[in-house]
Amino acid sequence: MIQIQNNYLNHNILNEILKTIDDKNFTWQVDSWPTLNLQHFLVKEKGKEISTYLNKVIGKILIILKADVVLEASVTIYTNRKQLNEFDPISPYLKNKNYKTFLLFLNSSDGYTKINGLEKIKTKQNTAIFMEKPLAYVNTNTTDENCRGVLSIHYT
Repeated sequence: MIQIQNNYLNHNILNEILKTIDDKNFTWQVDSWPTLNLQHFLVKEKGKEISTYLNKVIGKILIILKADVVLEASVTIYTNRKQLNEFDPISPYLKNKNYKTFLLFLNSSDGYTKINGLEKIKTKQNTAIFMEKPLAYVNTNTTDENCRGVLSIHYT
């Protein structure tokens, strides 16, 4: 089952997340070269790596989701390009595992998320997507904004 919810977080929680990831000490790694997509793992490989920003960014969301175990969670910034490109955001660690997925769009742009077999979901700030089981999907960059931010949590 897939559910899409607009205006998912209250304004204060969303602003706290945005302020945190905009902080000069919030570190990014280049996820995809040469597209220069940036990523910050909050949880990697079921806790093999945990960011010090975990609670500030997703602590309240995890309570709302009633997540028992977070397999992976990250913030990905897809940079502006001349044309939209699709990216498979699922890491090799998640392949062949059973989990739920939560996506949150951190800003509005012309980028989209496309779940296999469904129509494109336009990027509107504070829109959440819930997937009750692993489904193939792609995210895109943006052509009309500086970047497109997507928060993803894969959990049980």
